[in-house]
Amino acid sequence: MNNSIINNYLKNQKILYAAALAASIIFCIAMTSMGIAKFYSVLQGGDNYNDFPTSGFSLIRLLINGSYLIATVTYIIWLIQKKTTSSSFRDICKYAIPFLALALIAYPVSSDIYLYLHYGAMNLHKINPYLNSSDSFVSNFSPFLHWLQTSTYGPVSLFFFSVSALAVPISPLLTVYIFKIICVLVHALNAYLIWRLLTKSEHRSLITMAYLVNPMLLNEQIANAHLDVLLANTLIVLIGSLYYRQYIFAVLAIWVGFLVKTLPIIWMPLVFAFLCKQRRWKDLAASVLLSLLIIAVITSTFLPTVSAWRSLLNPGTTGATARSFHHAINLFLNFWPNVTVETKESILSFLKYFAYLSWILYYAGTLIKSYFRKNDSEINLISDIGWTTLTLFLFATPWLMSWYPSILLPIAALSINSPNFVLTSLTFCLSPSIILGAGSGNTLLSLVTTFVSVVPPTALLIFRREKALF
Repeated sequence: MNNSIINNYLKNQKILYAAALAASIIFCIAMTSMGIAKFYSVLQGGDNYNDFPTSGFSLIRLLINGSYLIATVTYIIWLIQKKTTSSSFRDICKYAIPFLALALIAYPVSSDIYLYLHYGAMNLHKINPYLNSSDSFVSNFSPFLHWLQTSTYGPVSLFFFSVSALAVPISPLLTVYIFKIICVLVHALNAYLIWRLLTKSEHRSLITMAYLVNPMLLNEQIANAHLDVLLANTLIVLIGSLYYRQYIFAVLAIWVGFLVKTLPIIWMPLVFAFLCKQRRWKDLAASVLLSLLIIAVITSTFLPTVSAWRSLLNPGTTGATARSFHHAINLFLNFWPNVTVETKESILSFLKYFAYLSWILYYAGTLIKSYFRKNDSEINLISDIGWTTLTLFLFATPWLMSWYPSILLPIAALSINSPNFVLTSLTFCLSPSIILGAGSGNTLLSLVTTFVSVVPPTALLIFRREKALF
């Protein structure tokens, strides 16, 4: 009887693996077909990359969305049928390599990578991208640019942009794939670090595999090469430093993360409050001195002015909405009769600041609760980091891109003792990308995309119940 159950399980696993692999192959071919066609059309003087007509690619877009949906469904079924196994990291990689290779081959549809590489080219030509807007310099990637502003990505990101941009004189396509190689290597490193940190977990192999082949991470952090893969690396190092009580390294990891993308700065007060609660005065003093030193060095080099520092706050998205509750309200106001532009802007402005204030109060409450919590621990601190980040994205981020929640997955992978957070963050990561390539427009599809993105994780928050995840 037991042998029959095991054989059926193995047979189901093979079917799921084959279905996921077939879907990934179709996804890779469709992505590459559309991406390369757009690339050469724009390069030859066609439309701006973001305005590229996609009406002739309806079948390809259907294949992209359909294959991705199949891959996601098979991934969820695999998780539901989870069976803990003991495997080496090398064995895990053997199963994951085909998916990593296909994500690497798939050509990005997002235009963000061109902005990354353009900033890298600016830096190589000694033009500070934090003081000069992207349209002040001409490179091979200029026709692909959509955001004509100073860089919103920190100097650590700029380093990787510049390394990739060294290949610009050879080939823009080669430059794209160099950055994608960096992304896939960092993603594999992230999975390995998770594997190492879960030494005492009986679900070590399952969690590592789940992270390594997560469809959202493969699509957003490798196929479309969003630099959040670098941010995830610094977050994993942060969590590892906290687990091993290397608090100065934890603060350093936050700063490195901030110099990738600004988000990690919101974790600093939580760590400082924890150090105060634990009376780690030497670590706190060293962390403050380290922070001042980093600020001084960055100010004297890359960010010499207030406007340069302000550039990291992404001013280009001010007033813009996408995939969020703010965007849903924006769409409802567009369809509502007799609503003037002024009234609409006033309502949206009020809701934005109300959401910010509410989140700030929630954050302050979390800080106070953590300080007065009995038997506080690093595990509680990591949970606080996760929940404050999740609520920021879900309720107080008007411009919510589908890859933003991906930063929650490293926390989820290392927080299996918090099943609510694991389930909510996994849902939040998978649901926004079910419908690819929509979410910021004024169509019915954008409204549907918005609800698919934010309603499922919100429902889990409201109706959550604590129960064992495994």
